[in-house]
Amino acid sequence: MTDEFDIIIKNGLIVDGTGAAGYKGSLGVKDQRITALSKEDIKGDAKIVIDAKGMAVTPGFIDVHNHGDLSILYYPKAEGFLYQGITTFVGGQCGDSPGPFGDWIGLPWVLGDLYSDIEPYMYVKNHLQPRDRLNKRHKEVYGWEIDWNTMGEFFQRVEETGISPNYVPLVGHGDIRALVMGPDFERRATESEVKQMVKHTEQAMLDGCRGISVGRDYDPGIYADFDELLACAKEAAKYGGIYASHSLRTGHRKPRRPGEFPPNKSKGVLEAIDVGRKAKMPVQVSHLGVLFDVTPGDEKLAWEALRATLRIIDNAREEGIDVNFDEIPHHLTGGLGTSPWLIHSLKPWLKIAGSPEQLAMALKMKEFREEIKASIWAGKHYGLNPNINPNLAAAMHIAISEVKENVNKTVAQIAQETGVSDLDALFNILIADPYTRIERRNDDDSMKLEFYKHPAMMIGIDAFAVDQTRQSKDNPPSYPNQNSYGGFACYLRRSVREAKIMSIEEAVRKITSSPAEKFKLTDRGVLRVGAIADITIWDPETITDKGNQIEPRQLPEGIPYVIVNGETVIKDSRHTGATPGKVLRRE
Repeated sequence: MTDEFDIIIKNGLIVDGTGAAGYKGSLGVKDQRITALSKEDIKGDAKIVIDAKGMAVTPGFIDVHNHGDLSILYYPKAEGFLYQGITTFVGGQCGDSPGPFGDWIGLPWVLGDLYSDIEPYMYVKNHLQPRDRLNKRHKEVYGWEIDWNTMGEFFQRVEETGISPNYVPLVGHGDIRALVMGPDFERRATESEVKQMVKHTEQAMLDGCRGISVGRDYDPGIYADFDELLACAKEAAKYGGIYASHSLRTGHRKPRRPGEFPPNKSKGVLEAIDVGRKAKMPVQVSHLGVLFDVTPGDEKLAWEALRATLRIIDNAREEGIDVNFDEIPHHLTGGLGTSPWLIHSLKPWLKIAGSPEQLAMALKMKEFREEIKASIWAGKHYGLNPNINPNLAAAMHIAISEVKENVNKTVAQIAQETGVSDLDALFNILIADPYTRIERRNDDDSMKLEFYKHPAMMIGIDAFAVDQTRQSKDNPPSYPNQNSYGGFACYLRRSVREAKIMSIEEAVRKITSSPAEKFKLTDRGVLRVGAIADITIWDPETITDKGNQIEPRQLPEGIPYVIVNGETVIKDSRHTGATPGKVLRRE
């Protein structure tokens, strides 16, 4: 006699993802779907019975801005995602997807170590590498080659490998542009080239992509004009696609010389909205922040700038354009990777020196220091550029140092105390202890919480699929960002338990049914009979992220069970090794 259910979950607070009031109840799972849901105990036999007393039973979390597709073949279990309750991620963001590829491939962050093997660089890496050159080293390291061309071929490779979470694919405009133009992308595309891009967009949509993304601060997307973006977007729209925009906001993330200024950030979001308007398609604005610069310290003006930012979203929605935006949970750190090592602020010269100790020795040479200063003030090093951020030294808080009197001070404070420039203070700190570690400090996340409250907000951790061992091969290493392991736990901890800006029902809606509806994920993002059994069980009283800026690779607490397509992937807060995830192609 077969069991009536594969899984029974009982005694939990059922929060179904729609925003409806939660209730104590139970549910049953059979053959990947929810087959019973009740306020009473469900009767019947089951292979697995989970007592969720004191726990919230919710749909699995859906991450709407994620780069997991670029690393999923290297980390198919995606431990960092599953441990924080993510059952589905939307990949292909910022114009960067794992295809379509031709003779040139843009290496993702997860393969960053290969750059130093293939083509060493000091300040700026070449975005594209010849496939043959890449594959020679790639095969030596990983034992296999990047041999697919289309998105459809990539999906097949993913399915053959097996993955733990579900993957919603977008195609990156940047990869399409690189496929058509190769390394000659630093210009406007010709009419013929745009037509080729449109064809590749169509093929990606036919392969199963659910939309197209753009990365307007990066190579090669920054060189596209509006007509090119619109032409590709219109093609995606024919197939019900969405337009996901990392809008032009920082400007080209390459060297910036004195007198060169960043773009008007609001125009970048308005461009994305205009694409949605003209292509008649939904828009997702990536990691929205305040779009207007104000005088530092003017709190009243800062809040008005935030409200003006949200009015842009509200006005577009009132016009009838389907616009949403996503937020990265940790308000001090975002992006893909992080480094606590102060010496990484001088990474171009660290590469030359070979080790922190050698660079510290070299910094004692006056001529070398002056050469570094000249390069920095010329804007050659994007990571430490006073032309972009003149207040970097004030944001560098020393957390760990052998020089005890430096701890809990900023580089700017030490410069003032010792009567030297910020750069000279930086050099002196590293000479004394080349392994000094820093962090950014600001407990005020009130603006992040204000974005959370907006009805159009969703969560995207902007991270790769990784495990706890991930680090670069640099000396010292860099690490995945905190959000890679605990972003969703951070969001729920702050919004529901601590700040109490939302009910548990509303907070869950924004990371379940709302993104499922946006990306047209049928039978997902909700708990109801007939829905796919993507389920996260978590404790509202204890859920928390554990990682910090010094060691981000720490797993969250309070999420003991995660179920993907009816199969338990996290059990008693441990990954089972199961890989039931699917590529959720366009329906």
